Amino acid sequence: MSLLVVTAKTVLQRQSCYAIRRVVFVDEQLVPIELEIDEHDETDAIHFLGSVDGTDVATGRVVVRSDTAKIQRVAILSAYRGLGYGYKLMKTMIAHIEAERLAKTITLDAQTHATAFYYGLGFLENGKEFDDAGIPHINMTRTL
Repeated sequence: MSLLVVTAKTVLQRQSCYAIRRVVFVDEQLVPIELEIDEHDETDAIHFLGSVDGTDVATGRVVVRSDTAKIQRVAILSAYRGLGYGYKLMKTMIAHIEAERLAKTITLDAQTHATAFYYGLGFLENGKEFDDAGIPHINMTRTL
C-alpha cells in the first residue's frame, strides 16, 4: 500500500485534513481545538492530504512568509504510523516547496520525540526546546 499525496484544494479535501488533525492533535494529544485550527487554515496555508487505497490517513500544511516556508500540522492516523507515510508526506511537501520556488529555507516546530525523524529529512535544530500546547517542541530548519 502506497501513500498518494495531493494538495488539498477542495473544501472536502481540506475538511478531511482537519478531521485527521482533530483525531491526532485534539483527541490523542489533547491540544485545545482553538489552538489547532487557526487563521492560516482558510487563508494562506497550502494543505496536503495523503491517502492509502482511497482512505485519507495523513496531512500537513505549509505557510510561506517571505523566503521561509513553515511546515506545520503534520499528522498520520495511528493505524498508519511506522509505515513510511510520514516520510513520503514530508518529501512531497519539501518537493512542492522546491518545485514552486516558494522559499530558500524550510522551518518547522518538531515535537522533541520526533527530532530524529526530521534529522533524516535534512533538518537541524535551531534554538532551545519550548512548550507548545503542553508538548515539548524544538524549531528545526533546512536550507534549500
